[in-house]
Amino acid sequence: MVQAPVRTTNGAQEAASKASTRRRLSMAAIGGLIAAFGLDLFLVPSGIIAGGVTGISALASHLTGLHTGMFLFALNLPLLLVAYRRSNREKAVIATVGLLTFSVCSILFFPIPALIDSKIGSAGIGGIFLGLGIGIGLRYGVVLDTLQMPKIPQQLSQLLTRLKLPYVHIMINLLVLTLAGLLLGWERAMYSAIACLMALETGRVTTSSLPLKREVRIRSISEAEIRHTMKAIMGYDPQSAHAKGEGANHGDAAHSQQLVYRVHILEMPRFKSIVFSLDPNAEITIIQK
Repeated sequence: MVQAPVRTTNGAQEAASKASTRRRLSMAAIGGLIAAFGLDLFLVPSGIIAGGVTGISALASHLTGLHTGMFLFALNLPLLLVAYRRSNREKAVIATVGLLTFSVCSILFFPIPALIDSKIGSAGIGGIFLGLGIGIGLRYGVVLDTLQMPKIPQQLSQLLTRLKLPYVHIMINLLVLTLAGLLLGWERAMYSAIACLMALETGRVTTSSLPLKREVRIRSISEAEIRHTMKAIMGYDPQSAHAKGEGANHGDAAHSQQLVYRVHILEMPRFKSIVFSLDPNAEITIIQK
């Protein structure tokens, strides 16, 4: 009688663990697919290098004519062994699935010509897809490109620190872009730099746990006018917990009020411009949560 609930609980935990593993495996494969889509349908056919191990693989592909995926797997594998030498078997399997999907899809996409003719378009779109795929992989514990990541795995970071080369990944990216300029031309190197920046920024946003909205606190003597204008133009209401406001230390401090809004990061410039147009002396504080 006592053991039955324990078995039920253990069974539920085991089922949840298996479901989590299946989800991570699926997302690892999706990340690899998206990264290969951006690399071999936009960047490689246009002669654009994205930096990192991916860029080295693409550069080697341009020079040899071999599939990019072959170099991806060969160059990432040793770095994966370094990064995951102390990881458990589950992480190793998930990492292998992500890397294999990335490499195999890259091989399958390799003969297909670029989807668009524009170099700048290929650099931007390809960089975004590549960074998105790498970022999705990182969120689920998969390293698709060790040198093209917003954050280096802990084990590799410790190794580089002991070697007194904490920024070696940045140096390698610069070296890859320089080689691209020497071998492929500086115009392509410029597009490659754009693709590299887009991939890094997209990967950073994808792996970031920060919300898309920020808490914004406004102190102003024009509290009523700001409240009315924000509601009319942007549809924003102040948070009820802070709607009454409190005193401030600028201007007419006794009449200054505080408003608190939740503002989307893409609307932040417009939000600020409206506030300052109503009260140039308003104090705006953005809370990072």
